[in-house]
Amino acid sequence: MVAKRFLVCGLIFCVGILCFNVWAERPALAEGTITSEIKVTPKTKLSDAEYRALSEAAGRILTHVHLARLSIKKNDLDSAKEHVEKALTLVKIVEKAAPKYEVEAKIKSGDATYDDKRVVEQLVIPIYAELDQTESVLLPITQAKKEAASQAAVKDSSDTVDVDFIFTRASLDVGEARFDLQKALEALNSKDADVANQSLSDIQNRLVIFEYDERDTPVVRARSYLLDALKSVENKEWNGAKNYVKEAGEALKSLKEKGSKEVSEKVKSLTDQLSALNKKIEEKKDTAKGDILSLWDKLVKGL
Repeated sequence: MVAKRFLVCGLIFCVGILCFNVWAERPALAEGTITSEIKVTPKTKLSDAEYRALSEAAGRILTHVHLARLSIKKNDLDSAKEHVEKALTLVKIVEKAAPKYEVEAKIKSGDATYDDKRVVEQLVIPIYAELDQTESVLLPITQAKKEAASQAAVKDSSDTVDVDFIFTRASLDVGEARFDLQKALEALNSKDADVANQSLSDIQNRLVIFEYDERDTPVVRARSYLLDALKSVENKEWNGAKNYVKEAGEALKSLKEKGSKEVSEKVKSLTDQLSALNKKIEEKKDTAKGDILSLWDKLVKGL
């Protein structure tokens, strides 16, 4: 009997010790945890038209990079310098207009605390190739990337490598492009064509970011058709504009079939707006231009 009581007391004592140890360790565990609080507050808000202008400015930077490289190839360094200077002017414009955010960060672990508060600029600017109605902004970029990738692939091989780039989104890191453009300008001032050309090549190969998402493909097609419709309306080619708007609607239908209920509802709303747009085009109303751009802006924001 006594032995049994000792056994029970022993078990209670062990459980008590175990609970005490767990309780005693809790403060130590709490001190070792890490917490973070990051708050992002927009400081500036751009209109849809301003976002389009920002994208067009980034696209023009790439146009001047391409033209500068062509001028270097022709040994026309004065022309190349002029294009680089224009690109740098566009960089300044983008930096002044780019969206700004106030970022507050607080990270803590035990007695150590990190605090940071600063304003940052969004300088990775999306480029929408369809906005460029006179030049193919991204064609020289894809070509430059293909050449660079092929050279890297065949460096240790005599075989020819076929490289292709498929993308649904493209963007330019304008903040980083500034440094390469300044380096190119300094090289051109020193008549060093090779260094200038390499700096410009780096912009095309490193700082233009391509992304691919199969779900974006119908949206990209629809956006392109809408800007073709815009051009047709501006040229009073009403039948052509109607056909492009119809094609935009057809491109979006696959999203309605494959997407979620929310996406299907958004697609239905957009196709209804496209139908209303075509009625305006039938009536040959110039106000259709505003509706086309409004729909394009909605597609840019995504579904």
